[in-house]
Amino acid sequence: MKAALFLALVMVLGSACGGNDGKLKVFGLSPNIGDAMGGQYVVIRGQNFQRQARTAKVFFGDRQGNVVRFSGDNDRSELIVQAPGGQPGESVDVLVVFEPGGELPLIVKGFTYVDKKAPDVKDLSKKK
Repeated sequence: MKAALFLALVMVLGSACGGNDGKLKVFGLSPNIGDAMGGQYVVIRGQNFQRQARTAKVFFGDRQGNVVRFSGDNDRSELIVQAPGGQPGESVDVLVVFEPGGELPLIVKGFTYVDKKAPDVKDLSKKK
């Protein structure tokens, strides 16, 4: 009984303090779809991205995105990245690599490319 009470107290205190253990973590990304031509801005959310001076690389499959900036604080960090191009319908794993800090777990099939074909002149001239 005492052990269960102690465990419950530890869990409550841990969540009340934010539960930040100081380690780099990635929680997810948004949006998870983007134009096959590339250029979609993607926000990767996590913790402790800015605890110390570091750089980041983000890979969409085997293609590297363009890191734009870090924002937020240690409890709610964000990394803004511009996705590279890919094949329409292709879903790729997303990998974040920090220096220092190392690789974080893959976001498996975390980003899907879609064909956002721009209308051409013929499409614009059609009467409705």
